[in-house]
Amino acid sequence: MTVAVRRWRSSNCWLGRPYGPPIAFVLHSETGGESGTVAEFLNSSSQWSSHYTVGLDGTLDCYVDPGDRAWSNGVLEPGNLWTRVAEACGVDVALNPNHVTVSCETEDLGEPDREVTDCQFNAVVHAAREAKGRYPTSLRYLVRHSDISPQSRGSCPGDRWVASGRFQALADELGLKTVSS
Repeated sequence: MTVAVRRWRSSNCWLGRPYGPPIAFVLHSETGGESGTVAEFLNSSSQWSSHYTVGLDGTLDCYVDPGDRAWSNGVLEPGNLWTRVAEACGVDVALNPNHVTVSCETEDLGEPDREVTDCQFNAVVHAAREAKGRYPTSLRYLVRHSDISPQSRGSCPGDRWVASGRFQALADELGLKTVSS
């Protein structure tokens, strides 16, 4: 299946990868629709971005080039599982995960139980493969946003990905490891 990538340029990012290449692909749910996300990512005052977004219909947008660092993962919170990923990859566990990740927001129209469509799943696979193609040896993990910020983002990307088995299927499809509690 061929997926077209629309490329935009969000100013909400840091240029380059001075802390090293990405070690994880982080999956998020937008808790809303694509139009609101697009507006936020293109608004320089929002201070929010992601490398990729994927609509329920499989629309794939890239806002921050994977060679740069998006502002999407928040901060490390107590109880996070990120430290396991960082340690396994030889990265300073106190480093902001935004510096060593590629992130992808997925549309759910504000309905946390909305099923991940086949089109959406395939477009996320395409985005992750694009990033992995650029960083074939360093990109080793598929991570949930809740693995980084379990208190404020405990249900991101939610059961629509995790309980449905789509999260593990994505990891398997991409040959990426996951971290579990």
